[in-house]
Amino acid sequence: MKRHSPRRWLTFRIYTILSVFILLLLIIIFRAFQLQITEKDKLTQLLEKQYLKYVKLSPKRGIIYDRKKRELAISIEVDSVYARPGEVKNKKGVAKKLSPILQISYRNLKSNLESDRPFVWLKRRISPSKARKIENLNLEGVGFIKESKRFYPNKELASHCLGFAGIDLKGLEGIELKYDSYLKGKPGYLLVERDALGRNIYTQNIKQVDATKGYNLQLTIDKTIQHFVEKALEEGMKKSKAKAGVAIVMAPKTGEILALAVRPTFNPNNFWDYSPPQWRNRAVTDAFEPGSTFKTFLISSALEERIFKPQDIFYCENGSYPFGGKVIHDVHKYGWLTLSNIIKHSSNIGACKIAENLGRETFYSYIRKFGFGSKTGIDLPGETSGLLALPYRWSRMHLGTISFGQGISISPVQLITAFSAIANDGVLMKPHLVKTIFDDRGKIIKEFHPESRGEIITRRTANQVTSILETVVEEGGTGVNAFIPGFRIAGKTGTAQKVDQQTKQYSKSKETGSFMGFLPADDPKLAMIVIIDEPQGISYGGTVAAPVFKEAASHIIRYLNIPPNKGHTTIAKYRPETNIHQEKTAISQTYLKKVSLSEQHISNNMPNFSGLSIRDVLRMAEGLDLTIEIAGSGKATGQYPPPGNIVESNRRCWVRFQPIL
Repeated sequence: MKRHSPRRWLTFRIYTILSVFILLLLIIIFRAFQLQITEKDKLTQLLEKQYLKYVKLSPKRGIIYDRKKRELAISIEVDSVYARPGEVKNKKGVAKKLSPILQISYRNLKSNLESDRPFVWLKRRISPSKARKIENLNLEGVGFIKESKRFYPNKELASHCLGFAGIDLKGLEGIELKYDSYLKGKPGYLLVERDALGRNIYTQNIKQVDATKGYNLQLTIDKTIQHFVEKALEEGMKKSKAKAGVAIVMAPKTGEILALAVRPTFNPNNFWDYSPPQWRNRAVTDAFEPGSTFKTFLISSALEERIFKPQDIFYCENGSYPFGGKVIHDVHKYGWLTLSNIIKHSSNIGACKIAENLGRETFYSYIRKFGFGSKTGIDLPGETSGLLALPYRWSRMHLGTISFGQGISISPVQLITAFSAIANDGVLMKPHLVKTIFDDRGKIIKEFHPESRGEIITRRTANQVTSILETVVEEGGTGVNAFIPGFRIAGKTGTAQKVDQQTKQYSKSKETGSFMGFLPADDPKLAMIVIIDEPQGISYGGTVAAPVFKEAASHIIRYLNIPPNKGHTTIAKYRPETNIHQEKTAISQTYLKKVSLSEQHISNNMPNFSGLSIRDVLRMAEGLDLTIEIAGSGKATGQYPPPGNIVESNRRCWVRFQPIL
């Protein structure tokens, strides 16, 4: 046995070494399989990172349309100029030629061209004229790549709604920010090769992978209505020399925002030229004290609780009322006023007495039901919830001041949303700006429907409040400047002192004037709020904000072809007196004439009376078996039915006239 031991030991070692080699070979085969098959994609990506350089290209953002599919924000293709430094021979000469065109310093251009990188951007998204100038130079090593640039064809129109996208086409404000994930699409890229040591390979061709376009948005905004509102707000602010202004138009039955205007404004095409405060959408981000517009929700609460009726009377203390340790004043001295007249004449003292009977807890509960103290959920970034203290913190004085809109802070969008609930038979709707999201083939990705937040007050109460609010716009009411001939309008004025940030006391010179209204009162098609911030001189809401409402609403009525209310042709005309709150009216006569039937001039089509005098209208209508109802004087500016419509015999038709200045 001992003689065979060395041989057996040798055999053992041979087999052992062979087994180790076989095991190593199996490990190598397994690892090769792993590298070549199972981890191929991962390793390929790592390899590409080593020898390929990625240059990211921004995607083309989706289009933003208004409710009628008119473009509000688009992406256009523009040229971006780049260089391959290794192929640029005369770097100094090229830098000198490009510097004045690109408006970049010679030193910076020269530094880029002397880079050891295979690819450098010289300037992104240049104008077509600059691209043509560079192209005509035929510079070796300099080329162009098509990139996307955000463009707003209507400039300032609806800028605070739309917001803007930055140089990298990422949404930064407004709808562009809120729906960035839908609008932005997927980026593309360029590929530039490098060798194994990381040195640049200057190839003639650069591989480009195009970006994928984002989804499109259709808004609830109407471009034409937006224009009317912005123009009226701009003119109103100029007249009152105001610091800022907000106006919102809402469809009360759906919560759709038809227009949202903010001043001062900005042009999103060159947003960098404006300060950030000008980008801010004050309609959703800023809170203010609503003043007497808040009395609307006070009487809504009182009537819903049935503790009062519209005809109940209150003694308004002849303009001075000690309350909660202080004295509440009215602009005018009133004795006995009905609840309806408290709103018509906007009596603070009357409001205090209503609130005291209503009670803190009950009033607070209705304020919350109307949506104050919480966000509306509107699809815009940066919304504020306002400021509303809990009722146990209310003093008696606090209860009184909240009744007429002081001591509570709310946003404009909260106010118009709550007000629209009254126009919608007491049902609160969620405000929204986007109707649909869809791709270029028209496939709907997401659709937004009207969303109810529940019934706040009954239809009976809403109708009572509407009737009271109509008196505000009639003769003797504080909102007479909002009256539009032929239309029933429910509205409320408001004037509120602003808090001085230095003294933390109410300022004697800084105020906010507002007016909110909806029409036609019996079947509301639109609700609008106008807020004028820090007007100079006279600052009452009925003076600075109501005329803006009238101007904008008058155009919207004609645009939407909203017919006037039957038998409602009284024209109220504001006549300023020594004291601006002594608002009186003059009632013009309504002219009714039955036009006789003439067999020689029978026609079933409504004529176009636009621009004609009363005499010419009657002469033109002669021979039609119609009742022509005429409101106002001057030239014809509106009519119903519209021109060309087929009308039946004995049909009552309406024509509005206004003086041409």
